[in-house]
Amino acid sequence: MSLTPSLSRAARALLDFEIADLVKRSGVPKVIIAEFEKGGRVPQRQDLAAMRLAFEEAGIQFLDDDGSGPGLRLRRGARQSGLRPEELTSENDD
Repeated sequence: MSLTPSLSRAARALLDFEIADLVKRSGVPKVIIAEFEKGGRVPQRQDLAAMRLAFEEAGIQFLDDDGSGPGLRLRRGARQSGLRPEELTSENDD
């Protein structure tokens, strides 16, 4: 299943991600994500793959179309926001 603008917006909402969070996790430029989510330009295949991987690593599970349309859900036990372990430093580790 390919990532669509509405699935990207839904995944960010479920994770409580701003576009900046997705930029940081995927490496895809903000303008590309913003235009894509507005239904504008379609990102290159590698950018879509990087966005999807960032969502999946954050806990999103994409669901295939079962006749009622594609979807997504948050995997059980996945956290909705916060820092990844490799992002922790002595300054932000409570």
